[in-house]
Amino acid sequence: MLKRVEILIDDDLVQEAIRRYHQADAREAVHLALRVLLSKDGAAADDEYDEFSDPRAWQRQRSDATG
Repeated sequence: MLKRVEILIDDDLVQEAIRRYHQADAREAVHLALRVLLSKDGAAADDEYDEFSDPRAWQRQRSDATG
């Protein structure tokens, strides 16, 4: 279930998370952070796949571009 909420959040942290983990926007960055936090506590979300549940999104990626 999705719910719309309004929160105050450190934009510098959000922008860094978006940059590091190649998220599209703040919503995706917050969603990823919550999923990672909960998985570290042993609380499994559901096994259903969605665009945020790809573990590759958690890995930092190096740019192959030169120059």
